[in-house]
Amino acid sequence: METNLTQCDTILRALLINKEKDNWTAKEFQNGEYFVGYEATARMSELANKYPTLIKVGKDGRFRTLSINWDNEEEIKREKERLGINYERVR
Repeated sequence: METNLTQCDTILRALLINKEKDNWTAKEFQNGEYFVGYEATARMSELANKYPTLIKVGKDGRFRTLSINWDNEEEIKREKERLGINYERVR
């Protein structure tokens, strides 16, 4: 993965690569491979506002969740190209 991604790009890239995962919370970006830190909640809000037709916002209890609107193929393709994603993660 490129090291010069913005925090928003790091989150968006994780959502786009991990198609099998339905919902993401800020906690998942506070450590590990897709580390953003305590700012994850704010960055998730920014993503939801910036990409209203690509990002679906949900709730898990009191926590916000994000997922990709996989029906929006054109925007998915455009963002994958911008982020240099040319594969699907297979688990």
